[in-house]
Amino acid sequence: MQKKFVVSIPRVIEKIFVVISLLFLSGAILPLLDEAGEYITSKIISLFIQTVISFLIVVWFREVFHTAIREKLLWIFIALAIFSTLWSPLPLATLRSSIFLVEITLFAVYLAARFTFKEQLQLLAWMFACAGLLSIVAALALPSYGIMGMGNALTPEATIHAGTWRGIYIHKNTFGRVMVLSALVFLIFVSGSYLERWIGWIGLGLSVSLIALSTSKTALVVLLAIIALLPLYRALRWNYTIALPFFITVILLGSSAAVLLVDNAESIANALGRDLTLTGRTYIWIAVINKIQEHPWLGYGYDTFWRAGWNGDAADIWSILRFEVAHSHNGFLDLALDTGLLGTSIFILSFGNTCIQAIKYVRATKTSEGLFPILFLTLLLIVNLTESSLTRIPIFWILYIIVIFKTNNDWENALLLNKFDYTIITPKNNFQSKRKKFSVKKQEN
Repeated sequence: MQKKFVVSIPRVIEKIFVVISLLFLSGAILPLLDEAGEYITSKIISLFIQTVISFLIVVWFREVFHTAIREKLLWIFIALAIFSTLWSPLPLATLRSSIFLVEITLFAVYLAARFTFKEQLQLLAWMFACAGLLSIVAALALPSYGIMGMGNALTPEATIHAGTWRGIYIHKNTFGRVMVLSALVFLIFVSGSYLERWIGWIGLGLSVSLIALSTSKTALVVLLAIIALLPLYRALRWNYTIALPFFITVILLGSSAAVLLVDNAESIANALGRDLTLTGRTYIWIAVINKIQEHPWLGYGYDTFWRAGWNGDAADIWSILRFEVAHSHNGFLDLALDTGLLGTSIFILSFGNTCIQAIKYVRATKTSEGLFPILFLTLLLIVNLTESSLTRIPIFWILYIIVIFKTNNDWENALLLNKFDYTIITPKNNFQSKRKKFSVKKQEN
């Protein structure tokens, strides 16, 4: 009994560290401290989190290394980001950002190697529960931090969105996006055991309520789209004779709905409080595309285009728009600015392959957890059409890496163990070898 207690303590501490790290990597608290001028406090916390992450990676280096080498496209992309230091206008800034990208990528690989998929979702649920509750405390007890326009630093952006909740995040839109991700995680628990269903519904209700308080219409639309697509993704598990007519019907109905949306785009935009320029985003996109054409293949260097200020290339866009936009409001355009069409193409290949694997993963599993990868990839795609959340909010990148490694390996293992109704033709010796390998891995988890 004493041995069990001694062994369980490090595991609990490890999970607490993971939850804390994920909370800060979701973009919480630190930007607010920077805004309030508490730079030293922010740096100390950031250094502590990075130290913890580095420690966990070193402790589980063998598992992390053996998992990481399986995904070559990912590391080609990261290598390009590192080498972009050579042509970056701010080489030291690019190098620091690239090193941080490597660190959070390895942290994600550590999570994929160290914890089962269900454990990862449980850790995320704890993190998002903390984020939601702390955001309520910030808005009610510290409104100068938790509500936009209530602090001392009344920026034009804060004044425009005065009275909207941002919780422990820097902006209401960031808060809304993170809460959509929170809703997605808790949505998975709704189909679980009795206790999990209670946790799922409470967490989902909290997430939706906070999205409403953020008044982020984009976040609300994204959440409704994810919920609408859930039955469609569940249908991927049906028999082909049933699924094929269903998907043909969905495509026809979807095409008709798309035509109606295009014909009534202006009315729909007005109803959402927007215009056909998506609140000026289309002007930003046109200006950004023009700058991409100047350095099409390799870009301007990872994470430096918007940081060079009025002495850099972003100044041309700011002069046209007459205000200092912080990013492209499109994750893929920012990717092209950072790594050029080469890096963007590598990412698109990786993303496309992961989507295919995620569909296979849905069909190879019968649990609600099996739906998370395809739902998250859909969320990642939709969110980055109008915002830049690919690498600028680390939690999205971390979850993308987790999904890559889980879908590329686990669905094959599930099939090899004959848990589901699939027929696999494989040599006997090869089958036994893979089965033995998976069994060892399962015991380690």
